[in-house]
Amino acid sequence: MRDIIKEKMFSFGKNKALLEICSSIVERLEDGIVAIDSHHNITLFNEGAQRIFGYTPGEVIGQHLNILLPERFHLQHDLMIEEFGAADKNIRTIGQRTRQIFGVRKDNSEFAASISILKTGTNPLKQGYAAVVRDISENKRTEDELLRLAATDPLTGAFNRREFTSLADQESQRANRYNHPLSIMMLDLDHFKRLNDTYGHAAGDKALQRFTTLCCNALRTVDIFGRWGGEEFVTLLPETDVEGAVIIAERLRKLVSQSILVYNDQKISLTASIGIAQYRSGEMTVEGPLSRADSAVYDAKKAGRNRISVYRND
Repeated sequence: MRDIIKEKMFSFGKNKALLEICSSIVERLEDGIVAIDSHHNITLFNEGAQRIFGYTPGEVIGQHLNILLPERFHLQHDLMIEEFGAADKNIRTIGQRTRQIFGVRKDNSEFAASISILKTGTNPLKQGYAAVVRDISENKRTEDELLRLAATDPLTGAFNRREFTSLADQESQRANRYNHPLSIMMLDLDHFKRLNDTYGHAAGDKALQRFTTLCCNALRTVDIFGRWGGEEFVTLLPETDVEGAVIIAERLRKLVSQSILVYNDQKISLTASIGIAQYRSGEMTVEGPLSRADSAVYDAKKAGRNRISVYRND
C-alpha cells in the first residue's frame, strides 16, 4: 500500500510523516480502495473495500481482480483497463476515469458500483491502477423504483396511460416497418359503479387489482397491459391480427367470469366486456385503433355485457 501512496504523493518527497498520514487516510476511507499491478492482481484492499466486498485483505491480495467482478464482465473489464492504460500514455501525469460497473461480493451477491480509476505509475511496463469504489446499489434501487412509479398505475401496478401510449406508439412503428399485424383490446369491468355502490370503494379497488392480476397472468410476455382510467383497461397485442386477438380476449373473458372475489365474507362475481380493433396500415399512434376498440366495447355492453365485440375495418 505504501508503494502506491509514494507514487501518487510524489510531491511529498521523502516526508515520512505525510506518507504515514496518507496511508492512514486511505486505509480508513469509507469508500473502497482497490489497487492492482500490471497483471491485474490485487495489491491493496482497504477497510472500505472489506466492508463493500466482504473479503479480508488476506483473501484477495495477490488474487486477480476478477474475483471482485461478475464473470460476464471479466472480458469487458480487461478491455476497459487496456483502453484506459493506452490513453494519454505520453503524458506523465496520473489519469482518472469514472465508470459505473457491477461488483460481486464474497457471498456472490451483485451490486451496482461507481468506480474512479487512477493510474498509479508512469512506466508502461509496470503500470498499475487504483480504483475508488462506491456501492451505489441503494441509489440504483431508488432510481429504478422512481422510474417504475412514473410508469405504472399506483393501485393496480399496470402501465399507466402515459407509459402505455408511449410503448404502443413504439410498437406501432415497428409493426409498420415490418408490415406485421397489431391489434388492441379495450377491457371494461361490467357494472363497476354498482359494485362500488353495493360493497364500497375498497371492494372496487380489490376488484380492479384482481382483474389486473388475472389479465397479466394470462397474457403473453410480449403483450402490453395498461390501465386507461377508472375501470377501463387496454392491451396491445403485437404480431396479432383480429382472429388471434379474439382467441386471447375469449381466454381473458372466461378467466374473469369464472373468478370470484371474496371481500368481507361477500362473494363478488366479475365480468368484463371487451372490444377489439386492428391497426390499419400506416397508423403510427394509438388514438385511432383505441377509439375503434372503445366503440366495440360499447357494442359489447349494448349486446348484454360479458362478451367480445370486434370493430371490423372498412
